[in-house]
Amino acid sequence: MRSKWILDGNLREKWVRILAPAKINLFLKVGHRLPSGYHEIHSLMVPVTLADILYLSLSIHSPKRHSIEITSNDASLPTSRGNLTYRALSILKEAGVDPGDVSIHINKRIPVGGGLGGGSSDAAAVLKGIDYLLNSHLSADTLRTLSLKIGADVPFFMIESACMVSGIGEILEPAKISCNLFLLLCFPGFSISTKKVFQAFNLELTNAKAQVKMPCNPEERNGGERDVWELVNDLETPVFEWHPLLGEICKKLKGFGALEARMTGSGSTLFGIFRKRATASRAMRELQEQLPKWKFFLVRPIWKG
Repeated sequence: MRSKWILDGNLREKWVRILAPAKINLFLKVGHRLPSGYHEIHSLMVPVTLADILYLSLSIHSPKRHSIEITSNDASLPTSRGNLTYRALSILKEAGVDPGDVSIHINKRIPVGGGLGGGSSDAAAVLKGIDYLLNSHLSADTLRTLSLKIGADVPFFMIESACMVSGIGEILEPAKISCNLFLLLCFPGFSISTKKVFQAFNLELTNAKAQVKMPCNPEERNGGERDVWELVNDLETPVFEWHPLLGEICKKLKGFGALEARMTGSGSTLFGIFRKRATASRAMRELQEQLPKWKFFLVRPIWKG
């Protein structure tokens, strides 16, 4: 498949630069735990304009040693087997696609451990980048099947559009929606263990009847009573018990004019939805003054392409 997120590259010299966008879960419903250990989910996942940039190059001058070199501007990022890009290369080799010597540099912009899918997005970018460099002509379905072996969120990043996601993350249906919105992402500077959150999740304590409300054609709904946003994240309950400040910031975002404010994924990042950039910018300035150790990003959703 040819990725729409490739910035530039040179097939003769064997290098490519590719975007790896973050994602948010606009809503997230969690179901029963499966024998595999994963939970069933139902979510609307959306890529956003906050993105890592990956530079991939293959050796064309020296004999293949099958070495993997991973570097990053973020010293906290694992650069060996603990990095999902390393896992992505291993999965490709198992599928018979051997790139030989590989060098990967990750310009990290997505906060590590914030629930924004940065590691999964980086892994998906490697799959697409190597496929492009080797001209291996792997089908989109094949790449998605391989990506699921890396992690439950990775198949989503192969689609490159907003998707309704179900199963454990492998059932994907591109969402036919386009919202003119601004999103304020709020990262508190600490991560939350996804495993710990799901272990604490109690299906009996969730409000199964909670309905998600969002305008499907916002271009035709410019304000008024029909412009209603009511979103759900079933994993907020345990996280907000452990970190009450996160719940308080969601309330502050609404007070600053957000149409809705929620946690994304299993946390710790929060997001506020704004109709106007100016309103979102004011909210960001206010929160930056109150929470100087937090990181804030004003982004747009990438609905498609």
